[in-house]
Amino acid sequence: MNERMHKILIVDDDIGMAETCAKLFRRQGLLPILAHSGQEALSCLDADVGIEIILTDLIMPDMSGVELLQAVKQRDPAVEVIIMTGYGTIPNAVQAMKLGASDYITKPFDKVEILAIVDKILTIKELQEEVRSLRASLREEHGIEALVGVSKAMREVFHKIRAAAAVDSPVLIVGETGTGKELVARAIHALSDRAKHPFVPVNCTALPRDLLESELFGHKKGAYTGAHGDAKGLFRAAEGGTLLLDEIGDMPVEGQAKLLRTLQEHTIRPIGETSEIPVNVRVFAATNQPIPVLLDTNRLRADLYYRLSVIAIDVPPLRQRLDDIPLLAQHFIQRCNARYKRAIEGMDREALDCLMAYHWPGNVRELENLIEGLFVLRHLKKVITKDDLPTPLRQPTRSLAPEANIEASSLAAAEQEAILRALKVTGGNKSKAAELLGISRDRLYRKIELYGLEDV
Repeated sequence: MNERMHKILIVDDDIGMAETCAKLFRRQGLLPILAHSGQEALSCLDADVGIEIILTDLIMPDMSGVELLQAVKQRDPAVEVIIMTGYGTIPNAVQAMKLGASDYITKPFDKVEILAIVDKILTIKELQEEVRSLRASLREEHGIEALVGVSKAMREVFHKIRAAAAVDSPVLIVGETGTGKELVARAIHALSDRAKHPFVPVNCTALPRDLLESELFGHKKGAYTGAHGDAKGLFRAAEGGTLLLDEIGDMPVEGQAKLLRTLQEHTIRPIGETSEIPVNVRVFAATNQPIPVLLDTNRLRADLYYRLSVIAIDVPPLRQRLDDIPLLAQHFIQRCNARYKRAIEGMDREALDCLMAYHWPGNVRELENLIEGLFVLRHLKKVITKDDLPTPLRQPTRSLAPEANIEASSLAAAEQEAILRALKVTGGNKSKAAELLGISRDRLYRKIELYGLEDV
């Protein structure tokens, strides 16, 4: 146990027994609080949020230890309860453990035994707090807080993240746009031995084809027209850490050949350089395209695929992890509460049913943008209702194909309304409006032209 004073509430109508326990715990550096009835114990618990353990007799006049246990767990499930019992009531103590008691001990008890039970409970609580602190640190420092989920599909992803973090092999992450592929990559990096070194994400689609080799591997001054100085490239920028090549299928085939050599030899040759330079970089690749399609269309070299897919992680689309939608929605609501200084409590059942029925073509990112859009564009009350949701989400679509039975006029009206609200909120700033809507600026301009909103 650490040196912090842990509070333990002793509940027994036998004043002498309670005092004996209190002296024992004080000698061990614990802070005992005494109560002589179940009701008095609940009053102590309500008045003092620092109580971690309750040691209670099983048989008391006003309230049994089992009744006290149930009342305590309703108030604060984190408080641990130990039951004291006589030999004749051991079955009742066992029943109490089924209801959530941490342990039981028979009277007259051995001092070493009761101290061992308390020490075990406090050690476990401290370990749990350490884990919570680690998770909070990962969320804050590495931005993986959106990896939320309890569904079977996400539990499989979490399992693979832990497995991938324990080794140093390449990783291939496959999933639709908006599913959180980069978050998965960041989580693996953050939990790995490379966590203190750079994580460098690169979108292969955004790299100019004629400059791809230079961007990745660097170049020497004068290596080509416009190379006015040395450039170390992204591989050396990620030295010791992890390089994520997003949308690997958009990398030119000649670049893929050079990447394959780097993965095999752990060296790079910048353009204009005559010798190989060793690099220590772990490579992740990601794509939103089905791997068979990339291979069949020769957009991804088969030999590179086999090298990258030592560990393969499929990130499921949101429509395949419906159990996670309420949890994700609440997570994004809490984040928006902090960002916009609001106090929205959550969503009502009807609104959640609408979210569960929607097909989510944009996946988790679309849900995140939806929640933030509600905070910015709607006058929300304490609870988000079905009426707060955009029209497409208020229409049941779960049993339908994504394109079916949604009237074009309704979609158009909803789009126009969203665009108008975004432009109003941003004072007509189209770049900020596009960011708020979760679409590209070019797409927003096309929509504005389509709906004749140029003069808005």
